[in-house]
Amino acid sequence: MIKFRGQAISDWLPEDAAKAQVPRDADVVWALVRLWSDWAGDGQPTERHWRGLVERAQPARVPHSAAAPAGRPIGEFGVRLVLEDLEVQPAVDLVGAVTGAAGLGLLPAYVRREHDRLLKAVVDAAKDGHSGIALLIGGPSSGKTRACWEAVKALPEAWRLWHPLTPTRVQAVIDGLPAVGPRTVVWLNDSQHYLLDPDRAEQVASGLRDLLNDARRAPVLVVGSIWHEDWATLSTVPAPGQWRSGQRPDPFAQARQLVGDNGIIVPECFTGDDLKAVRDAATGDPRLVDALQHAEQGHITQYLAGAPALLERYRTAYPAAKALIEAAMDALRTVPGLPLTRDLLEEAAEGYLTAVQFDLLDEAWFEAALVFLSAPQRGTRGPLTPIRPRRGQPAPARPSYRLAPYLEHHGRVTRRTTRAPAALWEALLHYQGAPAAVLGQFGQRAKDHGLLRTAVRFYAAAADAGYVNASRRTAGLLEGAGRIEEAISWWQQAADGDDYHGINAEYLARLLESVGRAEEALHYWQRSADLGNPVALEKAGRRLVEFGRIDDAVRWWQRAVDLAGDDQDKAAYYSVQAAELLVRAGPLEEVLAWWLRAVGTSSFMAQWADTPRELHATGQADEAVQRLRAHAANGTASDATVAKCLRLLHDAGNHVRDVPDRGPAAEHADTADPQDPTTTEPESPWYATRWDEAKRAADQLVAQGSITDEVIDLFLHPPDTPHWFPFELVSAVLWVTGRQEEAIRHCRQAAEQVNVSGGYTSDARYAALRTAYLLRQIGRPQEAIGWLQNRAETGDDDAAQKAVWLLLERGEGEHAIDWLTHAAAAGHGYALALTADVLAETGHTTDADKLRQYGWEPDGSIAEPWTAAPQATRSHQP
Repeated sequence: MIKFRGQAISDWLPEDAAKAQVPRDADVVWALVRLWSDWAGDGQPTERHWRGLVERAQPARVPHSAAAPAGRPIGEFGVRLVLEDLEVQPAVDLVGAVTGAAGLGLLPAYVRREHDRLLKAVVDAAKDGHSGIALLIGGPSSGKTRACWEAVKALPEAWRLWHPLTPTRVQAVIDGLPAVGPRTVVWLNDSQHYLLDPDRAEQVASGLRDLLNDARRAPVLVVGSIWHEDWATLSTVPAPGQWRSGQRPDPFAQARQLVGDNGIIVPECFTGDDLKAVRDAATGDPRLVDALQHAEQGHITQYLAGAPALLERYRTAYPAAKALIEAAMDALRTVPGLPLTRDLLEEAAEGYLTAVQFDLLDEAWFEAALVFLSAPQRGTRGPLTPIRPRRGQPAPARPSYRLAPYLEHHGRVTRRTTRAPAALWEALLHYQGAPAAVLGQFGQRAKDHGLLRTAVRFYAAAADAGYVNASRRTAGLLEGAGRIEEAISWWQQAADGDDYHGINAEYLARLLESVGRAEEALHYWQRSADLGNPVALEKAGRRLVEFGRIDDAVRWWQRAVDLAGDDQDKAAYYSVQAAELLVRAGPLEEVLAWWLRAVGTSSFMAQWADTPRELHATGQADEAVQRLRAHAANGTASDATVAKCLRLLHDAGNHVRDVPDRGPAAEHADTADPQDPTTTEPESPWYATRWDEAKRAADQLVAQGSITDEVIDLFLHPPDTPHWFPFELVSAVLWVTGRQEEAIRHCRQAAEQVNVSGGYTSDARYAALRTAYLLRQIGRPQEAIGWLQNRAETGDDDAAQKAVWLLLERGEGEHAIDWLTHAAAAGHGYALALTADVLAETGHTTDADKLRQYGWEPDGSIAEPWTAAPQATRSHQP
């Protein structure tokens, strides 16, 4: 008999289950399980049985809330509940019924793939008591939700599953998290609706992070699904300082921390062994057989989810119904995740009908179209269906509708470069109940499409509704359009409003200085400093000196030193600034007083000051030495402080004598970046200097006999070490040895490198340009242009600019404008400025100036001049 710590395993399995002596220590349980498994071999109780024993052995834990625990036991989820509550899509049947005489289930056989293995590891860790999170990333109907269910249904029956849905997904999470107890699955299907909410993403994410880190409620498992593009939005870190130029702060920082690197990719299609596994599973299930025969390029799950029926309904819909679908498509590709309210759809749909079609509509056209589109077909939801709450659940504030995910994705692809009509933007402007921040989001999307007037209308509405960033966004838009005076008015409104740390006032001061209004700028530098902006504190002091207001400057720096408090380094820095700025304005005694104060406070900060060099440059060094010695003799400064100042003066004198005046050209050469294309000769092609250097190095290696087939093979198949060889050198070696295609292929591969946030690295952007350059070198310019255009569509603005330059070089200005017009319709923010550049280069300067200043109208025409004034001065919306 096998015993462990005095207990026999047979005690666990008596004939009378009530007499089972189950140990309470989980470590003891698993030690016994391992011992039993090694001894007994196959044919004994399953792992699920042992897991159940462990669950029974765990001490009872209760959630923080006194309310009923969130969710329901996993064992209660039958197939129909999985379909209805967890949003797993059923497979359509060949004859229109989900179940038939053959006894087919609602769900077809499941074929496990690599992502299932990765997800299972997270679920197994939860079984063992470790909280975790996993998000499955893939396109619509790729099998993400089904994979989540197949993974979590293996959890012990004591686990609960909670799908927060009502009254809204976000509100359900916020309200329901306190009721989540141990051994609960938090089901976040379509996670973008929870984690990318423009207003409360941070609150949702922080609540989930607290839940996962709460040892009292462990284990908890968070699983969800998300589309690729939404994952990219979630994982991309905004560029440093982006919020200063009128963009909103990073709204998804908490969510990014929550998900970390816990995304698991779900392939869009079945290939290789996975496809073979589907063929094996198809035996006895005609739905899988049909999918194998008709699904395009291995898109098995999409076909099974009813994509053909949805597309057929869309393509054959009568005008009013198709208008509703396309209005929903465009609304969601313009503002992903937007609730499709009844008012929005009805107003927007009119813009998708011709005048004749609209005149032929009867009074009940909208209701009839909704009935037609919501009717199910082949076992799946219709294209556009109402969102209905279950009994006991609160109804949404306004009737809303759901566009079938496959059609939403289809619209993003097929209508990507189709301009949304003005009616859609008007409907968004009238969107009932939209929070102020959401109106600001609409404005940003309009700006991305080059609809500057429309964007300002959204920002103005957002400002009226209390959105504090609206004025700053409007100011940034107008400044980018070259409308500086109007931009200044909006910056003034932003500075007079909720000015966080005086950033708005700082930006306004810089803008005023750029147009020569320095006295006004000083006022805002001082205001920004009053609000706690250290940059403005220094700038205001410098400006006072420049205006000759020496007494004011001295008082200002004294104030700065006082504000520094116990921070001696900062106090020394401000003292140094006063000394340096007063060297040329005098008097010398004031300069020395500030300098001595700085050195006496922090010699580390003071030793970097330019004060001693400035004293030499202005011929005051000798007199400064005499006065410093007098300070030491009179006891007005310590001997140590004076000695430091004298030494710094002496060292500065040696430096001035040793360094000859090389003139401005030499000074520029010290600051030039050899890797920066702007510092090369004007006639040089893109990054020519860097490429020429790489080729020279490659030629030298070849001449030395250092390049062999083995070395090239090492170049192309390096060890698993990042940055083994600079890609520039590798491509140059391949190039000079006659392997041009491999060189280009190597550059293409380097161009696909992304950083941890999912964006292209700087080296990847450069590699994309190098790829195009090499294609041109071998006489394939059209391919180079196509490569750059495709690259631009993935978010590489540098590639877009180079594509335009190449098209202009070939005299294809019209082609460039046509491409950029489509890019604007797709929401690429670079399109407007580049289109204006092309118009100017091709001689259409009037149109170029008008487009740059006023943008496009929704129909694609260049907007006529319009004005934009802040609320205090405008009499009507622009």
